[in-house]
Parts: sequence; structure tokens; C-alpha cells
Amino acid sequence: MRKCAFWGAAPVDETNPHREPVMKKLMLLAAMTAFPALLGTGCVSTGQYDAMVKHNETLNSEKTALMAENERLEDSVTKLRGENERLRNALASAEAKPAEKVNEDEIYAKLRSMWEKESGGDFDVIRRGGAMGVRIDDRNVLFKSGSWELTDKTKETLTKVAALLEKKMDAMTFVRVDGHTDSDPVLKAKAQGILDNIHLSTMRAMAVRTFLISKGLPADRVYVSGYGEHWPISSNTTSVGKSKNRRVEIFIGTADGLSIGDTPAVSKEGGKGSEQASKTGKGKETVSKK
Repeated sequence: MRKCAFWGAAPVDETNPHREPVMKKLMLLAAMTAFPALLGTGCVSTGQYDAMVKHNETLNSEKTALMAENERLEDSVTKLRGENERLRNALASAEAKPAEKVNEDEIYAKLRSMWEKESGGDFDVIRRGGAMGVRIDDRNVLFKSGSWELTDKTKETLTKVAALLEKKMDAMTFVRVDGHTDSDPVLKAKAQGILDNIHLSTMRAMAVRTFLISKGLPADRVYVSGYGEHWPISSNTTSVGKSKNRRVEIFIGTADGLSIGDTPAVSKEGGKGSEQASKTGKGKETVSKK
């Protein structure tokens, strides 16, 4: 079935009855002539017509859905603008208030207490700048005289240090091993190619680094520094003071936290338990005695 429309039929001349048959024939001929053209232009099949109607309905549905989505997005934009304004006001209010001072000493005191419990009191827990660490001095003999070879006692202590550090390491932290000596010039070590105390302290720090790595610390995150006699923590005029200065310090922290900072304070007394170093500024150092 096809849906069509016909038009253009001439009116019948009722005043001339003889013309009616002729006019009917002419109309029929005209219709027969026009019908093929109508089939090719103005007529569609029922299936095509229904498809066009359905397509139009689909377009209307999509239009309705898009209008609803547009309305939803406009609501979201309005809400976001309101939230943005609220945050701007909150920021302005916060900037107008004086900044609260963070008590770093209190924070590090808590960290130091945690480290001391975990260490079992086998070494001093220290803080320098933004890093926490441990200090092992030569009162229990760190190295053999004039050597960078670790003693058995030192290896036992470093095994505990390695376990403590391994638990605290993550993708952002590094370990720095600092070697220090007293002020006595190198004598025995010169025969082994050691040039001075800087050289000796660096070799001792390297020995500690090698041991820590053997216990599981990542090699690409452990590095060393050698300070020789230049960063004493006690007087070099007594044997007790010298034994304190012959030490290794092992710090853990971020790259910024491990910046060198200021030199540590020097205790003048030299006796056991006399050290309570404290420096102000970025290189601030505090020491907790076991």
C-alpha cells in the first residue's frame, strides 16, 4: 500500500452535457500520465513511512535526553561554583589567621622514644635536622686500632641497627652513614694507604655501609660521608672524650631531611652521660643517652 495525494483535476462544465464524457477521458488520461511521476516523487511505501516516523521518534527521544543531561550539567556547574567560592572564602579566612606553630621538638621526642624502645637501649638515638638516627661510639671498640675492620661487638650492634632501619625504609627515604675520628693523626693506617683522618673516617663509614647492605638494606639508598676529626662531639683532650669522637652515626630520612646542617655541639666535660647536645636552626641536633 502506498500513501499518495492527487491534485490538479479540472472542474466539470455543467452547462455543456456533451463535454462530460470527453472531460472524463481527458482527466483519466491526465491521471494515467501523472501516476508514474507521483510514484517516483510524492509517494512512499508504508514500510518507509513507518521507518521515518520511528526515526523521528528516536531523534525526539535523544533530544529529550540531551536536554535533561544539559540541565544536570548546568546544576553541577552551579554547585561547583558555589563550592569554589566556599573554598576561596575558607582560604582567605585561613590566611588572615596567624599560623599555628608546629612543635617539632615534641614530635621528634615521640619519635625518639619509639626508637629507643625498638633499639632496646643498645645505642644512642639522635636527631639532626630532619633525620633520625643512631650513634655508636668507640667506648666498646668499634674498629680495631688504625683499621676500618669491624669488631664482632660492632657487627652485633649493626645487625640490630639494620633491622630497625629496614622496618622504617620506604620509597622516599635514604640512609647516610657518617664516619668520625678523634684528633690524633693517623700512624698505623698510613702503612695501609690511609692519607688522613678524613680518609680513615670515610673507609670506616664504607665498612659499616657494606655490612648494612649485607643485612638487606638497598644498596642504591645507602651512602656515606667522612668528617675526620672536624665534627667532634666531645673534647679531644681526654681519652673518654676521644672515644666519643671516634664514632659512626647512621641517619635515615628523606633527601631534604638528610642535609648536613650545622655542626654538633661539643661537650666540654668528657665524662659519661655528659653529652646533651642541642643546636638551633636547620641543623638542630638532639641526643638521647641510653
